[in-house]
Amino acid sequence: MTNLSTIVGIDPLHNTPSFLKLIDEDFPIFLELPNDFASMVWGDHPPYKDSVKIVDGDNIWFVRVKKTDVGPVLADGFTKLVRDTSVRKYDYLMFQTYGPTSFF
Repeated sequence: MTNLSTIVGIDPLHNTPSFLKLIDEDFPIFLELPNDFASMVWGDHPPYKDSVKIVDGDNIWFVRVKKTDVGPVLADGFTKLVRDTSVRKYDYLMFQTYGPTSFF
């Protein structure tokens, strides 16, 4: 059975890693990054404690990558993104990379 809460792949038009993630709670404070996605972007060295830039139109957020037992997560700064974009439970978020420290 396919888990439709997270789908990881390569964007065929831009040849960049991407993932689609179902938000399964109200007002999430962090976002688990799929291990396959993290491996495609950073190999064995995720930028723990560093920030990635997330761009949506004219909006930019800097969100820190933290290490957890389940792998890397988008943490500090993610709640601002959630608040600014009105992300709610059952929304899907799509992330594509533009280099190792920028997502859109």
